[in-house]
Amino acid sequence: MDTSDFSELQRVRVRQVGRRVEITLARPEQRNALDFAMWDELDMVLRAVAEEDDEIRVVTLTGEGSAFCAGVDFQAIGESLAIERRRYPSFIRRWAGVADRFERVPQTTIAAINGAAVGAGLEIALACDIRIASDRSSFCLPQMQMGIVPDAGGTSRLAKLVGPSLAKDMVLSCRVVSPEEALRSGLVSRVVDHDDLSAELDGLATHIEALPWPAAYFATVAIDVGPQLDPRRAADIEGIADQVMLRQDEVNGRVESFQRTKGLKGLQAPPS
Repeated sequence: MDTSDFSELQRVRVRQVGRRVEITLARPEQRNALDFAMWDELDMVLRAVAEEDDEIRVVTLTGEGSAFCAGVDFQAIGESLAIERRRYPSFIRRWAGVADRFERVPQTTIAAINGAAVGAGLEIALACDIRIASDRSSFCLPQMQMGIVPDAGGTSRLAKLVGPSLAKDMVLSCRVVSPEEALRSGLVSRVVDHDDLSAELDGLATHIEALPWPAAYFATVAIDVGPQLDPRRAADIEGIADQVMLRQDEVNGRVESFQRTKGLKGLQAPPS
């Protein structure tokens, strides 16, 4: 993938490291708030990434500076409301479609939440496959203070992750959720010391990008779709995926290696 195509972007930074594309929201003075240009740049990058599944395995997203993303820029809120009065719902769906891309690209998407994830910023993180967080992170959907429902997919994705009760609590109260509560509720899967977040992200992404392709894609599809099916149909998806994967020499070699090392006995346990 030729990331030089993105060298002129003003709102996001894009870097390829091996089979990984790293996206950084780069408006630190505005706490990485989303304006029209940033939405467009994210859309451009993700469209390109989706076509590179033979080369790119993982997409990571984080924020520059002290915040992950403070939501939609205040000026953009005013401008968008003026447009929405005339073009609802097509305009809203345009922004929601950008968040959707983080969920729909074939690569595994990981959000490394380094600070506040607010409003649409949190909604983008919710669309990622995995969320890990710094102990300085915080989470909030404040849109109801304006009488507006979170409209980039946040209500449905949040409810799937933490359950309807907590989702309604967060959306209706607009309260700030701590990293500890986010971890307990399943909003994020890991919380680490702030200074260790980059290393944690690198280790996770490195492991996933080394998996035989497209095993990670098949697994995430099975996890996303399986709960909506009866167990037999869900198992059929898993079986079909494995039939495809077992046609690869690399996978058969890994099976043999797994047997030689007696499975989990050959794996390193994480530090306690």
